[in-house]
Amino acid sequence: MRAKGEQPGAPGRARGPALATPPHDRADCGTCPPRQGGSLGKKRDMTPLTAPALAVALTFGGAAMAQQTGPQPAEPLSARASDPGVLGWMQGQPPAPDKTIRPGDPDFFAFPKLRWTVCHFSRMMPVVAVDRGPDAAAPLPEALDPAIGAVAFTPLGGGGGRMTWDEASDANYSDGVIVLHHGRVVYERHGGCLEPDGLHGAMSVTKSLTGLMAEALIAEGRLDEAAPVAGIIPELAGSAFGDATVRQVLEMTTALDYSEDYADPGAGVWTYSAAGSAFPKGPDDTGPRGYYEALQGIGKGGTHGEAFGYKTPNADVAGWLVARVTGRSVADHLAQTIWSRLGQRREGYYTVDALGTPFAGGGFNASLRDMARLGQMILDGGRAGDRQIIPEAAIARLRQGGDRARFAKAGHDLPGWSYQGLWWITHDDHGSFTARGVHGQTIWIDPRADMVIARFASHPVAANAASDPTSLPAFRAVADYLIAHDDQPLLGAEWVAEDIGGQGVIDNSHASLQFLRDGRLAGNGTCNRILGRYQAEGGRLALTPAGTTMMACPEALMAQERRFLDALGRVDGYRIDGTGALVLTAAGNPAITARR
Repeated sequence: MRAKGEQPGAPGRARGPALATPPHDRADCGTCPPRQGGSLGKKRDMTPLTAPALAVALTFGGAAMAQQTGPQPAEPLSARASDPGVLGWMQGQPPAPDKTIRPGDPDFFAFPKLRWTVCHFSRMMPVVAVDRGPDAAAPLPEALDPAIGAVAFTPLGGGGGRMTWDEASDANYSDGVIVLHHGRVVYERHGGCLEPDGLHGAMSVTKSLTGLMAEALIAEGRLDEAAPVAGIIPELAGSAFGDATVRQVLEMTTALDYSEDYADPGAGVWTYSAAGSAFPKGPDDTGPRGYYEALQGIGKGGTHGEAFGYKTPNADVAGWLVARVTGRSVADHLAQTIWSRLGQRREGYYTVDALGTPFAGGGFNASLRDMARLGQMILDGGRAGDRQIIPEAAIARLRQGGDRARFAKAGHDLPGWSYQGLWWITHDDHGSFTARGVHGQTIWIDPRADMVIARFASHPVAANAASDPTSLPAFRAVADYLIAHDDQPLLGAEWVAEDIGGQGVIDNSHASLQFLRDGRLAGNGTCNRILGRYQAEGGRLALTPAGTTMMACPEALMAQERRFLDALGRVDGYRIDGTGALVLTAAGNPAITARR
């Protein structure tokens, strides 16, 4: 992996544990739960890696595993040895025949070729642009911290000793990693095929973008989460999705008679992936044309709402819901409502099927910094600068998470997690949540640390189960480091009052403050929202509440709010005590004690 200014193929670290986890054979999986039976439509006699036409027919999202079902080396090339610059893929005018990667090649998305392909999908298949808009790119302030690369942690499962953040990046074949803290870039590296302004496939992180758009429509009252899907998309009335609710689609608790088992030549994923191809089909191919037609052929296989099941067609149904409600494709809706309003540096793009339908389950491509800007907007409750991009209620719904018991039934090795709005929710003590895609694509959001991590990667094993042991504890280690070395500790998640003037607070009441990066003060007085400004320097603090909303509540709560506002007016300093509590002081005496 290289830092800024280095050339492709420059030396980089490649230390890490042996990849003992075998390649999974499940499409676009999060951590590849146990296989389930069932198929989509007519069974088809297809064998992976036997015909170039098959590889062309498979979109990269559906084919993430298909090209890895053949024999794989027990010890794949290291990140350094498999760097596309080192291997010489597609270099020269023209490239050498043995260094050429073509759309029709049966292994164009197999390791190590995938390390070049992930940055060049627009050269492999048709795409549709996601406009960045006419505005200038919003700057990302930098406060680079060289010590982050040396932050150490113990990989999950143990046995491999301690590992540093930089070593983990190499072990996970990271093509680009960026860390934002308080909205500032504190770490950034690029490697593999990815240049600083280059675009990279986001894989199933795309699903989370689709879920974000759907949750926004629900918060705006334009999409009813309790409505049956067929009530919005009548074409799906005869499919498994017809009597599923919108919320069940976004939770992936639909019961589908659909298999993503690539070891089974009759599995439904083969038909579904072939339907998503934009390339001409053979004269004897009677399968569905396009994602929408393929979705209509998926049958029901159980009772909706009972268990989580990670299956890509759910995301494409969500994308169809967005398109049907808004009257525009997910690519156009993303561009108009989100991408063009964030000050992005580059336009993004989606891969499309033969009808031009964007692949809402895995087809988005973008630059690393633009994905970080997206993550920062989500961390900031849907705001970017002075714009509310996504309703705050939509972000709150994501962070709330789904049903953990239903999630556990899927057998993922992610204890305590859930899935909501096509996002993965950890329910850890930092409130972390994430968008995840095969081969290591990630947006990781940690509200407690006020941190966003965006990562593009090309791990030789598609399933996240291969990279989680050296990713999940690494994310937490960096978050803990940033908290411990925070030069702006007031910023980030809200502080909830636990004492006002030595009188405590009323049980189950909520008096809070949040210090925003632009000097704005927000919070809740107990009954009403607080708006204002603040100035902090050293241990000194000046608060200027500009006003509150005017809602009434029971007298005891109103009295507490008056005490809270009065205390805020007297605050002139602060400190973080040994327990992590924020102590706001007035003339050296505690006025308010709050905790995250």
